[in-house]
Amino acid sequence: MINDVQKTFFTGEFAKLFDVKKDTLLYYDKIDLFKPAGVHENGYRYYTLEQFDHFIAIQSLRAVQFPIKELKQYFTEPSRERLQSLAADQIKKVKQEIEKLQDIQAFLMRVMETTHELATVKIGEVLFQELPEEPVVLSASNPIDFNTPVEEISRIVGEFLKGVGIKGAAANGSVLKKEQFRKRHYHQSDQLFCRMDGPGAVKKPGGLYAVMYDQGTFDEIESAYSHLLDEIEKEGMMLDGDVFEEYLLHSLMSKDEAEYITKLSVKVKKRTDDN
Repeated sequence: MINDVQKTFFTGEFAKLFDVKKDTLLYYDKIDLFKPAGVHENGYRYYTLEQFDHFIAIQSLRAVQFPIKELKQYFTEPSRERLQSLAADQIKKVKQEIEKLQDIQAFLMRVMETTHELATVKIGEVLFQELPEEPVVLSASNPIDFNTPVEEISRIVGEFLKGVGIKGAAANGSVLKKEQFRKRHYHQSDQLFCRMDGPGAVKKPGGLYAVMYDQGTFDEIESAYSHLLDEIEKEGMMLDGDVFEEYLLHSLMSKDEAEYITKLSVKVKKRTDDN
């Protein structure tokens, strides 16, 4: 009930006016953030009209996730300067949260993109496709071959992805140089890559690519490379770039390495009499 003479509100009435739970007011009272104006003889807390503005101020800052501890300190002596400083600190925190949400979105978009792509592929089939130009970040030259210990490979890949600021299911893999591929030396990659834009990104050229999806363990990838090159030569094509070996959500989709799917793509062009 509202007491028209005293202009007071019981806890439930005050909570209903501001669409908050009674527990919120009880908690604010307990931690000395916002206390009732007084307590009736019957033990019921009450609030007054004069407290409206103060409560609105608290809820406005809580709505933008100002920590309660900081609000308690601020409202002991509010001022323009302190409010500005508090807002500046909160903006930094909000930016960090936005970055986290963007990472989550990028991860989920990557999962959606890759699972959709994999739903339509035929393992072992070599396709010749026009692909658009896209940004990639390349690592420094850091040769990795089949004799490199798994632990060392994990360290190298982890440092690269951390260095470019990637978390989760990044579109990443390794690069086999064109000359190595032409000579059928498949055992050593020269660089790592990540499909992304940002500082240090270069353009992976658009154009005609030979694309193949291979399923199996890393130890079996040489046969996939050999098949890819055979098909390129069979179609009267020649190499026009390095080979990108991309790992498609390997451990996210299967516990069995034999079920891992790897995408191989290399830019090609028609062989001419001059070549």
